[in-house]
Amino acid sequence: MRARIVSLMTVCAVVAGGFPAEGNEPDRVASHSFLAEGRDGLVAGITGKRAVHSGIEILKRGGGAVDAAMATAMTQVVEAAGEFVSFAGMLSMVYYDASRKEYYYLNAGYNTPIEETDPLSIPGMDPRTGGGTPSGRTALVPGFMAGVQAAHDRFGKLPMAQVVEPAIALADEGFEVAPHLAGSIEYRKGVLGRLPETKRVFTKEGGAFYGQGDRFRQPELAATLRRVAERGAADMYTGAWADRFVAAVRKEGGKITLEDMKSYRATWEDPLQTTFRGRQVYAPGLSSRGGVDTVEALNLLELADLGRSGQPSRSSESLFWLMQIANNQLLSYGPEEAAKRYPGRDFAPRTRATKEHARWLWERMRQGEWLYAVRPAAGAGTNARPGHSSGVVAVDRWDNVAAVTHSINTVAWGNTGIFVAGVSIPDSASFQQDAIKQAGPGRRLPEGMNPLIVARDGRPVLASTAIGGGVHQRNLQVIAGVLEFDLDAQAAVDAPAFLLPDWSASPKTVAQVRTGAFDPKVLEGVRTLGQEVKELGRQESDMFVGYWAGIAIDPQSRRLRGAGTGELPSHAEGY
Repeated sequence: MRARIVSLMTVCAVVAGGFPAEGNEPDRVASHSFLAEGRDGLVAGITGKRAVHSGIEILKRGGGAVDAAMATAMTQVVEAAGEFVSFAGMLSMVYYDASRKEYYYLNAGYNTPIEETDPLSIPGMDPRTGGGTPSGRTALVPGFMAGVQAAHDRFGKLPMAQVVEPAIALADEGFEVAPHLAGSIEYRKGVLGRLPETKRVFTKEGGAFYGQGDRFRQPELAATLRRVAERGAADMYTGAWADRFVAAVRKEGGKITLEDMKSYRATWEDPLQTTFRGRQVYAPGLSSRGGVDTVEALNLLELADLGRSGQPSRSSESLFWLMQIANNQLLSYGPEEAAKRYPGRDFAPRTRATKEHARWLWERMRQGEWLYAVRPAAGAGTNARPGHSSGVVAVDRWDNVAAVTHSINTVAWGNTGIFVAGVSIPDSASFQQDAIKQAGPGRRLPEGMNPLIVARDGRPVLASTAIGGGVHQRNLQVIAGVLEFDLDAQAAVDAPAFLLPDWSASPKTVAQVRTGAFDPKVLEGVRTLGQEVKELGRQESDMFVGYWAGIAIDPQSRRLRGAGTGELPSHAEGY
């Protein structure tokens, strides 16, 4: 159990607008510069400058938020060369339809293969290196393209061919290999060179791998996407691509069948909802761990009332409790441990998303009686004053809003290095053996993606997406900055943030932060309260970071402002 939690969170890394006060005065941080502004439309993405621009062009042509978001997501995959996102990956969307004033959730996660009846024997991998025994059994039934099609069928305004066109153009024309991609190819060339079809994608005519500055084209992928433009995503589930995919995976010992592909459906369900000091929050539904984790955390945050203590960058008490709240994410991976400790208590997702559960849980946390929280030391605390995945958010001229997260949910290109007609095939089952067993054959596998829309009086005021190893931690801290500490979205993103903790000794946690991110006095206070904190250098901390992008929306003025983390970096463009 402990090892599985650590593996899952580490792998996710590589795929990877309460009033605060010091005394009685608001403790505000000045607004930071937003990435972009607009009034008729805006697109913000965690990765992919070209991809974000393609989304804006779709909006200018008369496309809606879904058209722009899906065009951006597909172009992000091309721009990433399938490294951390894939057309054979998974997708999650929370959507606001302005004409109906309704919110929707789309789940296009992975399905487990019908023939996978012994998942605990699926070969595993070292999530830090991607090493292990390559096996087709690590492939899952993909949801990304079915999700794109389902979103477009319900809310798209432009023909599918126009939505796919930017991705086709980039695959055809190519782009200059940037330092990050060049480094990834060099680091993973053992995987990328294992199979002839994959090696052909990443090597030049003379046989050398592409390097920095080279023009990288993906003609096989462009051909695959042209078929999607002509026939829709069904080609990848019932057509020639599906045949080739199943054959490639089964050749490597995999269990996926054509029946798995034909029966796959992206599913619509009600988003989870909660309230926070007069706002409404819409998150992925009960089939997603990400939505449950987020709603539970926000319900606890409201009870904690951390605004009284000040921002976490300045208040040890606020930082301590925000860390404890984030740690409850462990309930998604080990509810049986909590059930043993508290007999008769229900920890099912539906219960965890309720206010009543939050009140029960907060009382245990305050008393130091909760499994996943540190017992705070009496009288301790200080308020110091200092002297792999991607996502896209789109807002259109009609006030529709799409918040999307998509991922391969594994290390860069996985360990198998399978490509089918230009599409990278992730090995996302290589660390989810327990979850696959729990889900059962031919079922949807729960995932932790957490696109969100925050509303006031029913109208969106903030939409966001987050990725990375510390996806839950960063998302919670940014949303807390906006909702609890009254920061604007970019200031909340730019504030110091803690990372995914070290859970190797679960249920005990060691908080992790980047060296120099927080005032030493604040960290000293957190340690005095009883929470162990480890400081990491930039390189060793990269896999524990969370990344965030979003759009702040003023419903009255229609002012749109894009915000995002600078590490990857995020991009935004408006008009």
